[in-house]
Amino acid sequence: MLFMFIAFDRKGGGAAIRAATRPKHVEYTKTNGRVKFGGPFVGPNDDMIGSFSIIEAKDYDEAMAYTHNDPYAKAGLFERTELHPWKLTINTFEKV
Repeated sequence: MLFMFIAFDRKGGGAAIRAATRPKHVEYTKTNGRVKFGGPFVGPNDDMIGSFSIIEAKDYDEAMAYTHNDPYAKAGLFERTELHPWKLTINTFEKV
């Protein structure tokens, strides 16, 4: 199953948490094979203000566990998150 994960950084101190935790987050996402694609939301000054990813997991609980174990989540970066089942209907990952 595929899941859409959206996260918005906390306003106060989020940039510092993101900067300090980014290497661990990138390693986590690249080494476990769950993230099909993803990246940061950026603000008007190209500063990172949130995250978006498409996650593959067997069910909602597994996807939720993955997001909770992300170093960004463990560090308290996110002010708000959403996790939803998602269906690929246009194009395929081979075309992305």
